[in-house]
Amino acid sequence: MSNKTQEVAIKKEGFAFGKQNYRLMVIGIIVIITGNILMIGGGSDDITVFDDEIFSSRRLTIAPLVILAGFIIEIIAIMRKPKDK
Repeated sequence: MSNKTQEVAIKKEGFAFGKQNYRLMVIGIIVIITGNILMIGGGSDDITVFDDEIFSSRRLTIAPLVILAGFIIEIIAIMRKPKDK
């Protein structure tokens, strides 16, 4: 194989994902982390006292939906064809 052919073969291989794919992956990870942060808290400092805050709609509904949205963004980032190749 000539030197020129090797250079062309290396350029064609490149990265599996494009710049936009990596951007979407980072956004998806940030959304997932945000969802986990929304679930934090609600516990009681005293084990003999029950705190009703653990059943808030933020922890039971909003946070899981935000995490699910993050996973959907991750799937889109992986499945999307890179445009900058």
